[in-house]
Amino acid sequence: MAIFHPPFSTMPILSFHNLFKKAPFTLLRVLIAIIPIIWIFYSVHWSRMVSALHSIAWWTAPLLFLTIIASMALQGVRWWMLMLPFDPDLSFAKTMRAHFLGLYYSIILPTSAAQDAVRASILSKHTGYSLSWASTWVSRLLGLLTLAFLSLYGLFGIKRSMLPPYFFESAIVAFALLCVLIVLSFSKRFTAPLRTAFGKYLPRGLLTIVENIRQSVYLYRGKPGNLFWVFWVTLAIQLIIVVGACVVIMGISGRFLFFESLLYLPIIEVLCMSIPITPNGIGIREGMLALMFRHVGLSTEQLAIYIVLGYCSISLKLLGGLPLLFEAAAKVRSKK
Repeated sequence: MAIFHPPFSTMPILSFHNLFKKAPFTLLRVLIAIIPIIWIFYSVHWSRMVSALHSIAWWTAPLLFLTIIASMALQGVRWWMLMLPFDPDLSFAKTMRAHFLGLYYSIILPTSAAQDAVRASILSKHTGYSLSWASTWVSRLLGLLTLAFLSLYGLFGIKRSMLPPYFFESAIVAFALLCVLIVLSFSKRFTAPLRTAFGKYLPRGLLTIVENIRQSVYLYRGKPGNLFWVFWVTLAIQLIIVVGACVVIMGISGRFLFFESLLYLPIIEVLCMSIPITPNGIGIREGMLALMFRHVGLSTEQLAIYIVLGYCSISLKLLGGLPLLFEAAAKVRSKK
């Protein structure tokens, strides 16, 4: 006679012990995600909010949605360009399917980098995990580099007197360190000691996987032409996002804060990408945006409108679920 075991008895991750053990960290993540949002909307004066809503330019929301869709599509194109030299048989359609599925699942996963992990896992079945993860790593490095360039350009466009104390010097040092680290990440001589150090703590199987990805990353040193064009596509993506956000702020406030947007918005995105605490950087992004809007002299009501429009734009990632719907429909038709 078979003995029935409850599902949680065979799934340790769902056991009561692990739930209580992880509860404090989960609670902290929830608080980080919701407290800045609650604080912002609690500070809103609703009479001023109505006035701010009436002053929004009609093209603000359509322009935001257009820039988001364009940037999402170009991100998939960039990823395909990175893998094509090493896998000429990789189809554009298959790459875009994995990319948009990554966007779809990233809605509920921590950090904005979650979409990279999902799409790399999906496409690794076709190209091999080392190539898909190496291209993801290179894509992120180029994204960081272009964000830093845009932020640095904005930094030099703003009067020093308008910046917080020592902000200019700190930003220059951070940019220089970032460039050095990106260059060194392609150097076997630099990464070898790190591999040795981590090798003492990582399981042998995981270390082999990391080493294979590492070797695939080094292959891009022999593809300078490919990296050149991918860099410009990446720059176009970041410009669409940042300049689009700048124009949206103008539609809300009537002020064209070009250099301020170039300086602060890339920094905010890098922080959201780097801190894997809340889904898609929720809470962290809002808190940083509040500091930015206050610094440039915009109201809490205008900030609230900008945040709401941003939430609406996140819903565009649901378009990534269309491949799942098409596949489900195809299975239903095949059974008939």
